[in-house]
Amino acid sequence: MTLEEKILKGHKRQVWLANILAKVGYNTPIGKLLRLWVYYADGIVILRHWRDFLSIRQKNIGDQYLAVDQAIMHSSYSQVRELMHGEPQIRGNDLGIIRILAPSYLLNNPLSLGTNGEEHTGVRALFIQALPNPLEVCDFLGALVNECLMVAVQKGELHVGNDLPAMMIQILHQVVFDITLTDEEVEASRKFIKSLPLASLPNFISEKVIFPLTAPIIKHRQKLIQKYQRSPKWFSYLETGFSHGLNEHQIANSLFDMIHIAGTAGTSALLGSVIGVLCLDNGLRSNVIAEIDRVWDGNDPLQSVNIAQLTLVYQVILETARLYPPVRFVSQLAPDRGEINLGTSKCPFQKGTRLLGSIFTANRDPRKYDNPDDFDITRDLSDILSWNGSGHERACPGRDLSIGIIQIFCLYLFKKYRWDSITEVKWDFEKVTAVTPNNLVLQGFSCK
Repeated sequence: MTLEEKILKGHKRQVWLANILAKVGYNTPIGKLLRLWVYYADGIVILRHWRDFLSIRQKNIGDQYLAVDQAIMHSSYSQVRELMHGEPQIRGNDLGIIRILAPSYLLNNPLSLGTNGEEHTGVRALFIQALPNPLEVCDFLGALVNECLMVAVQKGELHVGNDLPAMMIQILHQVVFDITLTDEEVEASRKFIKSLPLASLPNFISEKVIFPLTAPIIKHRQKLIQKYQRSPKWFSYLETGFSHGLNEHQIANSLFDMIHIAGTAGTSALLGSVIGVLCLDNGLRSNVIAEIDRVWDGNDPLQSVNIAQLTLVYQVILETARLYPPVRFVSQLAPDRGEINLGTSKCPFQKGTRLLGSIFTANRDPRKYDNPDDFDITRDLSDILSWNGSGHERACPGRDLSIGIIQIFCLYLFKKYRWDSITEVKWDFEKVTAVTPNNLVLQGFSCK
């Protein structure tokens, strides 16, 4: 059976199950068991061939189709934008296509993306408080970035897949909690991020079958949260959280998720892609370096005006985020039951069905962008869907800080450092990992 045949057969199975669930119930024990079956059946394919999975179902079925656990996937720009802007949004304990089925992995705290109502408002208020405007702390961020890059100098190389996440973990813990992590803590945090798919296994498997794998990760999370509570900023976060009815456990775990999942995994992936783009395009890199030389001499303290003048770098970051979005899916729950059109037939869906938005395919929708697979910094990206768009409750509160950190990395990389050669620049579109050239290495990395 070819990959296309397997993917389309999986969809026929999903349609068959949708009609069964309409009779037996979506959240009955038998309904949950049947959904779990198709979730893992689709999951095995999408883990290895996620881009082909999306394109084959979209090409053969349409802009809407069923995927993973009976979720309705939305693929076009207009659909995903509408999904993001819908209010109020009902969220489940999900991370994109990943269902969090092992709450013990998160210390029995809901994923911050899965909170609703006042809890969601409180978590969002925490994030807004914790994430500074990069223009107001640019010199502080510059010092942190420079410190991290000096570590790469000691090794003589900068490895995109290994070094950037470690750097981002250190930087965000300094920014959010004013604490420094040990090398062992940074490595344990990296393992937590890389092992997140384990949380999609049922809790009894996490706690019993693969306990040797999950136990060290859970223990690290517990110890790091204890360290958060010794931070000089902790009591200010408590005050904000308490005002929204959150307890200490919710406050600490939500900030942990923000740093590790949205902050580190997202920002380091996008930074890696920006570096990859600039390594491949000599002309664009020369123009970026010329802009950097024009706005900052490398000696004076970094100021907001230096960042604000990086117009070309800013556009490079946005276009990179369009082509290689670090977050590829958004997820929410259907508030009511209904029907969707799948080709020439209608298919029922139930209240609580996941509604998934594929940011990756939406960002490459030819109905929105001309020549969508080309890198073009002249595009109008004012309504880009990466960072969940803007102007609504789902918009990412860390967007400005994420972009600001990447701008500052570019300033220091091209102003104060050099490298002799690079390995192959290649984006991995098969495995379900963040879209970034993880194997890219800047060799002979040194100070200018």
